Amino acid sequence: MDRLLRTLVRRSMKRGLAGEPIWLAVAVGVWLVRRARNAGPEVVWQGRVSPGQRLVVTTMDPATPAGPDKG
Repeated sequence: MDRLLRTLVRRSMKRGLAGEPIWLAVAVGVWLVRRARNAGPEVVWQGRVSPGQRLVVTTMDPATPAGPDKG
């Protein structure tokens, strides 16, 4: 879907800048739709964990400097 919207923005911008103002409006509208669709939280990892596997999630304080693991 995003690829289709990106193509539509690109083509309508070309036509709009070539002198057809309605296509500029289409480009702006589609650009706003794309922006709204991608405004959600960023997905860092997406996958499937099978039985027997494990997923370890570690969070760190950004203010703390990263150092070697102590364990």
